[in-house]
Amino acid sequence: MFDFFTLSSRAYTRRADTMLREARFAQLEHEAAAEHHQALANMYADRVLRLEAARRASRPAEINMPAEAPLAELQRAERSLLRVLTPQSGAQQATG
Repeated sequence: MFDFFTLSSRAYTRRADTMLREARFAQLEHEAAAEHHQALANMYADRVLRLEAARRASRPAEINMPAEAPLAELQRAERSLLRVLTPQSGAQQATG
């Protein structure tokens, strides 16, 4: 439990380097996952638009809304794109 009394500053430096390396790998993995999920979200948004267009084309008499309404409704419901913070931008925000 009290190993820190016996460790040298060199051991602390090695441990900090290891933790930094692990954090960078985790950041990279999460950025890749975020890009993947954003691509899926875009794909499904396009699919919704195609399916709604196909439904409108097959049953034009049943639609009481203007053709632009579903698209405008979808655009309002869309989330903003994810922002990936880099260490530099995070440090600027914290100090700025």
